[in-house]
Amino acid sequence: MNADADLAATMASLEQERKTALRSTLVRAGALVALGAVAALILKLTHNGDVSANAFVIGLVGAVVLAAWLIQRLQRRFKRRIMPILARSIDPSLRYDALGFVSEQEFTQAGLFKKPDRYRGVDLVEGKIGQTAVKFSLVHAEEKHTHTVVDDDGNTSVQRYRTLFCGLWFIADFNKHFSARTKIEPHAASFLDKLFGSHVEMEDAEFNRHFSVSSTDQVEARYVLTPSLMARLDHLRTKAAVFRAAFVNEHLILAIDCGLAAFEPSVMRPLAKSGQVEMMLDRLKSVTGIVEDLDLNTRIWTKV
Repeated sequence: MNADADLAATMASLEQERKTALRSTLVRAGALVALGAVAALILKLTHNGDVSANAFVIGLVGAVVLAAWLIQRLQRRFKRRIMPILARSIDPSLRYDALGFVSEQEFTQAGLFKKPDRYRGVDLVEGKIGQTAVKFSLVHAEEKHTHTVVDDDGNTSVQRYRTLFCGLWFIADFNKHFSARTKIEPHAASFLDKLFGSHVEMEDAEFNRHFSVSSTDQVEARYVLTPSLMARLDHLRTKAAVFRAAFVNEHLILAIDCGLAAFEPSVMRPLAKSGQVEMMLDRLKSVTGIVEDLDLNTRIWTKV
């Protein structure tokens, strides 16, 4: 069975599952609301209105929570069956893991962000595009911070988390040998720049206007960032909006802000008629297309 036929058969099966699951969700949620209403009526007759109102609210909240959980479970089942087919349709070598993600060690070693205190991810894809090995997933990295609030007894410190990065983490084998560490950021330098040596003023004025470059080796930074690559990175900026890049251990790492829901289907609409699958495929192609966008398959520099 080819990819198109496999996808069509899978979507037909999933559409039946979707309808059945939504009916079941509606029945279960309705039952909870009805149970809350009955409990509220009984309590109103035997106790008071405030208690009965609480019982109804509890039933309503329970119905909403149950419906959200059931819909999320259905979304995950859809994604696990559709995404592998879409990935293979781009290249047979691509493998998809719904629960996998780029490791915290790979995230930290890139040097684009500090070591997170909490880290998770979804939607891991691995394989090759042409001669270039790629690996990417959505990740969410957070750091702890102390938030001080003032209560009746005085100041109280509360530990909370805030986002360091949430989006696509893309790793590709670079098509040149290099040993330096070079970083590209869209804004002013940060304290992490010490990992990358000193600021590098590139010859491309337009590139310098949008990006700040730092590296442990000025000469090698210019060897890696050719005029052609800088132009391609600047063009990627117009497509991917905010991103950071690092050239580390002969790999290119891209961090693109986009959240964790890039590949989440909606189960409230039919898959075949809503264009959702086409949208998911387009987003996958836009990620794997980074290899072509940055011309990573061109191997004229000894690296094969």
